[in-house]
Amino acid sequence: MPEPQVQPIDGVTVGRTRAPAPPGLPIALRSATRQRVTAGRFAPANRPITMVKWVIEGEAAIGVEGRKLKFGPGDVAVYVPSIPHQFWVLSDRAEMCWFTIDGPLNEEFVLGLELHPGAYSYGGPPPLDQIEKMMQTLRNFTVQGQREGSLLAIQVLYDVANRIRRVGIPSVVRQAQQIIHAEFVDPDLSVDRIAEQLNYHRGSMSRAFHRHTGVTIIDYIAQVRLQHARMLLMNTEHRISDIAARCGFRESNYFCRWITRHTGLAPSKLRRSAPA
Repeated sequence: MPEPQVQPIDGVTVGRTRAPAPPGLPIALRSATRQRVTAGRFAPANRPITMVKWVIEGEAAIGVEGRKLKFGPGDVAVYVPSIPHQFWVLSDRAEMCWFTIDGPLNEEFVLGLELHPGAYSYGGPPPLDQIEKMMQTLRNFTVQGQREGSLLAIQVLYDVANRIRRVGIPSVVRQAQQIIHAEFVDPDLSVDRIAEQLNYHRGSMSRAFHRHTGVTIIDYIAQVRLQHARMLLMNTEHRISDIAARCGFRESNYFCRWITRHTGLAPSKLRRSAPA
């Protein structure tokens, strides 16, 4: 039987529906929502948007690359357009809020903040006041209203990134993540080199990293490279050999096989699958 879709009970959604991002805004607020919904699965988004979602009451889950991660009050979920995802409401009914952004640099900006698809401890209640302000700016169709909405979204994204970093992650794990995001373009990046840079025991660092992120350092490097590769393939016209080099691969042929193994699509087909 097909999985039931989430049904709205009541709430408010304000947004630009299918209108393109306003010109001149590399990151644009697209929608803001506060809604009560029934149990089920959200229909997947088919547009190049980033989404940040909170549960006010109830329980939900986000599916990212085969992992189903639960989140509830006090947590936040993040989705970016180039990574396949699913959302579920797990409780009979739930109250949720979220906002979405688009624009040519929306995913690049979010990746720059080290926000990756998944569910995280937010360490506090959802920013309902900011969601309401976003709704107000979306009702203002002037250039000034669009810019205010963009600024609000950017401010909340910074807050989310800062909160996630503060909650329960040891310094060595954060520093290892920072090295990976700064140096993933280097094909020689390795666990040994990261441990040497941090002057930390390799085994202890690896165990701490896995315990607090749920993945190994090698898998995390692969995730960062894959996410960056998808973003470049789906949002730029760079040659595949150039994208391979920008993602830490010396050989474009190996890069193509690697992409196919991880996504099920060759790079050229992945590029053609990008939403218009």
